[in-house]
Amino acid sequence: MDWYGGKPRCAGQAIIVAIDSSDLDRLPVAKRELHAMLADESAHGAPVLVYANKQDLPQALSAAQISNALDLVAIKDRQWHIQACSAQTGTGLIEGMEWVSNRIT
Repeated sequence: MDWYGGKPRCAGQAIIVAIDSSDLDRLPVAKRELHAMLADESAHGAPVLVYANKQDLPQALSAAQISNALDLVAIKDRQWHIQACSAQTGTGLIEGMEWVSNRIT
């Protein structure tokens, strides 16, 4: 399924993506869609926050493993950050938002 569709979303100040760290099968799709969003001119230079969600689950990949699977090191034209989190418990959510708020004007 093509979530992004290659259509411009908006000229926002940041890109925030939540990844299901326990769904290994969807990581290639998430990688493709993330990099498609980053190639969109309307998102030029916007910092990227990736939430590695569901860290409360035993089968969840670590934030470092998610970073590798998404090839975040290939992002050279903007700042990016990966934040381990659990939407279920709230762990890591504030830290991610603080990172974003420190990078937007």
